[in-house]
Amino acid sequence: MINHIARVWLPALGLLVLAACSGTVSTRDDSTHGSTEVYPLTLEDAVLIMRSAMDKEFESDKISAVLSPHRGFQGKIRLLSDIDTITVYAVPARGRGPDGQQVDGFAFEVKHSGTYPLGGIPKAKAVLADVVAGADRLVKSLPAVE
Repeated sequence: MINHIARVWLPALGLLVLAACSGTVSTRDDSTHGSTEVYPLTLEDAVLIMRSAMDKEFESDKISAVLSPHRGFQGKIRLLSDIDTITVYAVPARGRGPDGQQVDGFAFEVKHSGTYPLGGIPKAKAVLADVVAGADRLVKSLPAVE
């Protein structure tokens, strides 16, 4: 009976835990900032802002570059055997300037996944806050083109 439980239910429980421990915070998420924010930045500036935010939140040797689906960076945090992976992306987006013209730029998205959500969720929110602060120092955000 115990072997049956271990063979059948423990893997299922493990999958449920892994699936339940992921999420996203974003400048594209209406519940995060009240509206979608697009930053009229170059890709180079977006990359520098993301790297600076990740350097603030992670040790440099824990950060790696991400090229797909969008440019960004990934870092991992660990508590005993639990790990959460936090990834920040610069997502190409179009904003509407004050004159009504469409402007190319980026929205930022931070995802976390793993088995350490108590550490991953606050870390993901901190990375997004750092990215938004860095972007706000360079340019004013624009509302997204709908």
